[in-house]
Amino acid sequence: MQRYFVKNSDCTTTGVRITGNDLHHIKNVMRMKTGAEVHIVDEDGRARLAVLGSYLEDAVLFAFVQDLEPEAVVGSVAIAQALIKKDKFELMLEKATELGVATIIPTAFARSVVKIDSDDAPRKLERFRAIVKEAAEQSHRATLPLIGPITEVKDLSFADYDRVFVCYEASTPADQLAKVVRPEDLAKRLLFIIGPEGGIAPTELVDLTDRGAIVCGLGSRILRSETASMYLLSALDAMKAGRS
Repeated sequence: MQRYFVKNSDCTTTGVRITGNDLHHIKNVMRMKTGAEVHIVDEDGRARLAVLGSYLEDAVLFAFVQDLEPEAVVGSVAIAQALIKKDKFELMLEKATELGVATIIPTAFARSVVKIDSDDAPRKLERFRAIVKEAAEQSHRATLPLIGPITEVKDLSFADYDRVFVCYEASTPADQLAKVVRPEDLAKRLLFIIGPEGGIAPTELVDLTDRGAIVCGLGSRILRSETASMYLLSALDAMKAGRS
């Protein structure tokens, strides 16, 4: 069933008013008729079954039918993802959303090839949020991933996380993901830092580890930056499944 994320301000106690791109999708792409059922998720993560009531000139109205069972969420994973080429970064956004990431922080490293001008940042972030919204709807997530502001790696804040890991291609066998992430960590707030195509500079690695980040390896192969995020989230999901 199709799922749409909406703003709380568009909801009443009995229904929701949908406009903009979602209206276009409902009316012209899905061609929904009166009585069509969808899932509506508000900004608080409350999911409800809703039925299409009527089309207005610039909106479509849905009536709420019933609440849906809330999704059980255990722990949360944030990724400080290096800025990489547009198509690769957008692929990472889509797949990381499908794989359950809670937060994505676009991060600039010394070896980042891609640079985003401060004047262009608002437009880029709007594009990033549109991508994760579409991916979250497609994968039937209960919440939207948070897209953080574009941040220099030296300015990353560790304060909101229980443990912080820096994924590094020259890690040792003792640093592999399954060894450094403890079973009890899977229920905590974790931040993983993933570098750019050229890797994390030695000075950056020293700064991150001095601040408490734990070096983490992602297998025996050198992964592309966007692949590393997908590998990481898939592996963590498998680790969680193994505990259940």
